[in-house]
Amino acid sequence: MTRKTRILVAAVLCMLSVMGNSARAEPGPLASYDPPLDPAFAKLIANADLAAGARYFERKCSQCHDGDKEGGNFKGPHLWNVMGRMAATREGFRFSTAMKAVKKTWTYATLNYYLADTERAVPGREMNLTGIDDDATRANVIAYLRTLSDAPPPLP
Repeated sequence: MTRKTRILVAAVLCMLSVMGNSARAEPGPLASYDPPLDPAFAKLIANADLAAGARYFERKCSQCHDGDKEGGNFKGPHLWNVMGRMAATREGFRFSTAMKAVKKTWTYATLNYYLADTERAVPGREMNLTGIDDDATRANVIAYLRTLSDAPPPLP
């Protein structure tokens, strides 16, 4: 290893120690992890197939969730305006203790992380869906959820 490389490695290690554990945080429960939005996944959302997302929502999600503007809570909370809403704050719905502990806003990054593996993201949650493995399908669903809003956020 050259002297320049050793100095660079030392500087990086020093920065990491100053930044603390958050710089090295491992993926885990949303209550203690802030997931980043992978730029490649952001592209999938921006180019998503909304019709496919709507079909998936109707086939899988609507069994427990209502997405209509004038809808309400069902077995799961009402999802109109879910983007930008703090987790476990939909009025009139009884959330699990695990979901109440999340204390994160639903964004592209948090929804992606949650919907990829719901048990990893919120251990002890009461939702039956364990996750959506396929990135393109998950992006379609998230892009569709974005449309269930009075003021959809900009695409990533």
